[in-house]
Amino acid sequence: MSDDFSIFWRNNEQASALFYDLLARGEQDAYDDAFLAQLAAYREAGGDAAHADIFAAQYLLANGDAVSAAVCGERSYHRRPLAPITWQTLAAAYKSQGHYVDALIMQGYLSSCFNVPIDLNLPREVLTQDVLDRLSVAMGKPSYAPIALFRMTYDKNRGLSSSATAFVGEFLPVSPMYPPYYVGVYTEQELHGGKAWMIAATRNLDGFTEHVSGDFLFDLVRGSRARGSAHIDLSPQQEVVLPLLGTGESTQEIRIRADHADGTALLSTATPSFFRLSETTDFSSPHDFIVGTPIAIGHAPHRRRLVLNLLVDALPWEIMGTDFAAHMPYTARFFAKGLTFRQQFSTAEFTYPSLAAIETGMYAQHSGVFNDRIVMTLPSEFVTLSERMRSLGYATTNLRGDGNGVYNGVTRGYDRLIVTPYRLPAYEGAEQVIRYLEGLHDADHFIFLHATDLHPWPNKNFSIPSAAQAQLSLADRIDASAEGKPSPYLSPSALNQAGFWQSVHSVDRALGVLFAYLEEHYTPDEYLVNLYSDHGVSIFDEIPHIVSAALTHTAWMMRGAGVPKGITADEMTSTVDIYPTLAHLLGFPVDATVDGVLPRIFDGPGREIACSNSLFPTKPYFLAARSATHTLFLETAEPVNMDGTVDLSKAAVTIYPRSHEKEKGYEIDDSALRTFFYPRVREFLKGIADNGEVFPLPKEA
Repeated sequence: MSDDFSIFWRNNEQASALFYDLLARGEQDAYDDAFLAQLAAYREAGGDAAHADIFAAQYLLANGDAVSAAVCGERSYHRRPLAPITWQTLAAAYKSQGHYVDALIMQGYLSSCFNVPIDLNLPREVLTQDVLDRLSVAMGKPSYAPIALFRMTYDKNRGLSSSATAFVGEFLPVSPMYPPYYVGVYTEQELHGGKAWMIAATRNLDGFTEHVSGDFLFDLVRGSRARGSAHIDLSPQQEVVLPLLGTGESTQEIRIRADHADGTALLSTATPSFFRLSETTDFSSPHDFIVGTPIAIGHAPHRRRLVLNLLVDALPWEIMGTDFAAHMPYTARFFAKGLTFRQQFSTAEFTYPSLAAIETGMYAQHSGVFNDRIVMTLPSEFVTLSERMRSLGYATTNLRGDGNGVYNGVTRGYDRLIVTPYRLPAYEGAEQVIRYLEGLHDADHFIFLHATDLHPWPNKNFSIPSAAQAQLSLADRIDASAEGKPSPYLSPSALNQAGFWQSVHSVDRALGVLFAYLEEHYTPDEYLVNLYSDHGVSIFDEIPHIVSAALTHTAWMMRGAGVPKGITADEMTSTVDIYPTLAHLLGFPVDATVDGVLPRIFDGPGREIACSNSLFPTKPYFLAARSATHTLFLETAEPVNMDGTVDLSKAAVTIYPRSHEKEKGYEIDDSALRTFFYPRVREFLKGIADNGEVFPLPKEA
């Protein structure tokens, strides 16, 4: 890089030349001593470590050492799990060793993304249902578990085939770090078996994923299968609440025996029922049943009675912050006794990468969670927020979520997740939290609640609130009614904006009920309430830009034990800072892999800039790096690669005042600002820059 900051980015031309020399040698199958010498030179020149490991793996494969090739390939995969060249290399290395299942998963990625046929030249006994289920996840999308867009089956005559459905009434095939999730259905005061019957009757029909699963509530419970009986051993003074789920086709009777209780109860199919136990208890049934994770009753002094994380999706502080008390009076009144960050920015423009940033405290280029087309698993050494809370002894429950963090492991610390892809209204979630707390008032809870009322959706696919429809004039009602753009690109219109403001009032009213309940039943030192958003909205942007302030300037408010009272903070913060802030307040460690920092209001170092970026494969890369007074915008001509890298050497870089972002005539060319921004932004971009080095993509069939 230049020292005078006149040029933002220079590629390493020596390393790039060696990369393409190695690529050409590989295409000629020239895996000889000269290849090794060039590879050593590439490493010495500071070449990309993930690329170097792929070249090493290719050399080893060509020379018959599949075991060492897999080691190199896995090292590259750990750095860049979404690189197609890595899938190709590992598929070959695994198959050469006879590791057919691992090879099949890599082929699943290639088949899903590039239509590369899956090689079935393998022993047929490998294709068990468990393996096919893992392949189903690999070939699907990481969003919206337990939906399976490609549920794989095998027939010796037809080979592999797939259908769009969901995992239901079975364990979810995700990473085996913890006991698996059993996929049930959520019900509350309903007919026994009604929802289970509905999902069983529709899950294999054409159109299921579009017309049923989008707003169906699935209940994912971490547990194990009891083959007709279960023994729950409790010590004196120990008390738990135990979830049990039936597995029969209809209501299932279960026998319960303890010293002070002996009788029967009914279990509904695939639906949690709850039993409070204070002594060793035996359960038995003619059918299998599912034993969920026990919820420990009792309070520990190192915990809060309640930690409540409220994700209000698409809450734009850029729009709301000018008069927040008028727009959301109940919410503003509650957090007036806490802390409000007024310069909070999301790391991304949509939920999938933003949720991961919040739950891990890591930027997408470090966690690997950014591409919502491909399933990857968050490495075990990256400890999530819910895992931290689980290790502290909290009952970890995701009472409403969209399933975005299940397949990739971002939400793996929650022992129960109630999820549905789209319909997450705040009024249902607020009531659900209250009911949950009333039943389990004597446990220590970490609860996550996601509300999507404010989230604008394409009007071609989703309707706005009926109250907003009824208020609009006819001209405004039909304005943009057929718009089908993805939500970060929706245009300003009376229709979109009316739906948004109506939802603002609905969310505030629902949260007001929840906050009133908390104030009545808890003292402020017993809880920590944390409200934040994952991104903003585009529907007020007259100058549309994917990392505009309207899309990335978001809300963050806190109240409770350890939080300053009646404070508004104007320091720069990011969604990755939520993790270390909760660590500070709740007493769990923060690993070096976490990118977030503790804000200055909590005596932390704080941050000088907040970076928001659109790291979306197939589209150009966009970045907004904001300080308190200025914004650096970066945009590439080339699209982002599938592995989350892009060539930055020709990126357009411009600095504006914060008050005039992207406005023509307000561009600033100032050496002091370049000296401030360039080194900080370059540091952020490590892991995104590809040095102009790109492996050829697999050829589609």
